[in-house]
Amino acid sequence: MRRIVKWVCMVAIMLVVCPPLRAMVYIDINAPSGTRVPLALLYHGPPKVEEVAKRDLTLYGLFRLINPQAFLVKRFEEGKFADWRTIGAEILVVADGAIEGGEVQVVARVFDVVEGKEVLAKKYTVKAGWERLIGHALADDVFEAFTGEQGIFSHPLTLVVRKGKAKEVMLMDPDGLWQKQITHDGSIAMSPSWSPDGKKLVYVSFKRGDADIYLYDIESGKERLLVGGKGAQSAPAWSPDGRYIAYSSTIHGGNSEIFLLDMLTGKKKRLTYYYGIDTSPTWSPDGDWIAFVSDRSGAPHIFVMRKDGSQVRRLTYGDYDVYPAWSPRGDVIAYASLEKGRYYIRTVTPEGKNDHILVEGEAPCWAPNGRYLIFYRGLGSGRGLFLTSAQGGGSVLIKQLDGERVDWEGKFQH
Repeated sequence: MRRIVKWVCMVAIMLVVCPPLRAMVYIDINAPSGTRVPLALLYHGPPKVEEVAKRDLTLYGLFRLINPQAFLVKRFEEGKFADWRTIGAEILVVADGAIEGGEVQVVARVFDVVEGKEVLAKKYTVKAGWERLIGHALADDVFEAFTGEQGIFSHPLTLVVRKGKAKEVMLMDPDGLWQKQITHDGSIAMSPSWSPDGKKLVYVSFKRGDADIYLYDIESGKERLLVGGKGAQSAPAWSPDGRYIAYSSTIHGGNSEIFLLDMLTGKKKRLTYYYGIDTSPTWSPDGDWIAFVSDRSGAPHIFVMRKDGSQVRRLTYGDYDVYPAWSPRGDVIAYASLEKGRYYIRTVTPEGKNDHILVEGEAPCWAPNGRYLIFYRGLGSGRGLFLTSAQGGGSVLIKQLDGERVDWEGKFQH
């Protein structure tokens, strides 16, 4: 299988002109205001680029796209911004694309209409059929130009989706417009996790009877058993440097403990030694700490420990706390807390401070920039994948989907 994420299929994405304004922040992504900046997208070219770019820009929650029917002109004239100011645009994106020789090329320019200046110019080239990648890249570049933050839509998701009685691993774009099934085991798959370089996945499957951990190569489509044998193996999580995989195993007397697999030597090290369940490890971005779920205090709560298993301390004190996810920025840990029959996503600092609710939902996963989270809400046919900001306060439906744990490629690249 060819590598089907971002990314190797892209022939080139190169900068043509870019004035030195990257560091200037026009939009404060932390501002609590719900006001969206009016943006006009003047596009001519393959329609998939426009479809994807518009959806991504809308999902960011910072931009309000102006209906093209309100445009006073159909082509941009150099230096003339009056027609765009008249319709209320503060940002203008001008993009023209064509398909030539099996490639799609789009040249885009981005303007600050208020100041009357260009802030970005780029040329994007991909193989024909991969136009959506340009749409993602364009939306991410606009977002970065006006916020100073890394974009999120050029990094795919991996998740588990119910297929009849089975659960299979899928790849999906964060806007929900593209997805591809990568396992066809007809069994139960769980807990996919990206490698730091985005070339491999680890996941859990019951296809041989017990829960075992498999390593899947994205480019070749080949897989191999990584951790199997006695006991149930679950919840694998790759370390930021790619050297280790933390996972949970019941190899010792049926009690779930957290282990560390050294991917260079193949050696395994046990990290926890407590009666009860220890599971769901998630790494700090510096690779020094692991947050995990343990019921050693009664109900499940979130704990942290050094990667050698030392300095264990408890962070949360809810009725039922699960699904920890360490932010790529390192400042907070998101988790799901069951309160009066509903799951709520909360965040807490690694020191156990400032614990508060963001939004109703479960199974949170951070975007690579640490500014957004994707999560699930609902059950069965009413279940969906949602996006919210790190400040919470609202969410938007990405896709109606009966899925489970999700992981976002690129979370180690912040």
